[in-house]
Amino acid sequence: MKKTTVILALLFGCLFSEAQAQNTAPTIVADPFANILTFKNDDYNFGRIDLGKAVSYIIEITNISRDTITLVNAHAGCGCTTPNFTPTQKFGPGETVKVTIQFNGSVAGQFTRFTDISFSNGLSKQTRFSGQGVPADQKN
Repeated sequence: MKKTTVILALLFGCLFSEAQAQNTAPTIVADPFANILTFKNDDYNFGRIDLGKAVSYIIEITNISRDTITLVNAHAGCGCTTPNFTPTQKFGPGETVKVTIQFNGSVAGQFTRFTDISFSNGLSKQTRFSGQGVPADQKN
């Protein structure tokens, strides 16, 4: 009888702790840029582009904080992508800076590429663009 009571108590304890674990709210990771910066075109889709033809787009970064921020660096993930920006450019509250991302169009088929943009205070944002490279005569 004692043995049965102990086993039932252990079983009930396990079930109760499992139910509690399932009711725990997921951990929410805070956006490190909330109340600091906003980004326009940080996830850009070119759609279908002519294979071998260079294309570009602009990422706009707006300072929504109360402090001046420095755009430290922009580093492309591959040699087919070139970020154009002003190194160590400072921009104050309400100001916007632009980073032009140029892609040489050398990829046939689907592609996705990344650029890391670094700011003062150790902040870093990974941006990306995607599309599909097709021969010019097959673009439509």
